[in-house]
Amino acid sequence: MRPGEGIALLAFGASAVIMLIIRFRWPEKFSGFGRVPPPGPAHAGRFAALRDEDYDLVLRGEVRVNHRYVTWPPASLLVSRDQAELRVKGAEPIRISRAEVTGLWWVRSPFRRGLKFRTASGRLDKVTIWPRGQAESRLAELGWH
Repeated sequence: MRPGEGIALLAFGASAVIMLIIRFRWPEKFSGFGRVPPPGPAHAGRFAALRDEDYDLVLRGEVRVNHRYVTWPPASLLVSRDQAELRVKGAEPIRISRAEVTGLWWVRSPFRRGLKFRTASGRLDKVTIWPRGQAESRLAELGWH
């Protein structure tokens, strides 16, 4: 065995063990990749059954939901005055009641701005959306600030 082969084999074995730990332990710890807890009982019954065209605003962009990062196809955030719905391909929609949200938190990165929803329960703490366009002013027009 050549000297570099042993190091490569060790690195491969270590990464395989790490991937197994992530695969089987993190879903238990974080409720599964791309999932968030359901809304509390006080907010669960506040969602109206809206069709896509009933929403006032549709924002598209990248999203990170509980350690799952989606860039393509872009996620959709459908917003009305009373509720929002985040749709990510391959995951169940995340419904957000306006009454549940205590405020919006805009996070900065070198090339873009991300949006986080603040809630008293903290159920949306692991959700970040990087919408395209003038999202902050358009959300403020609908009363989301």
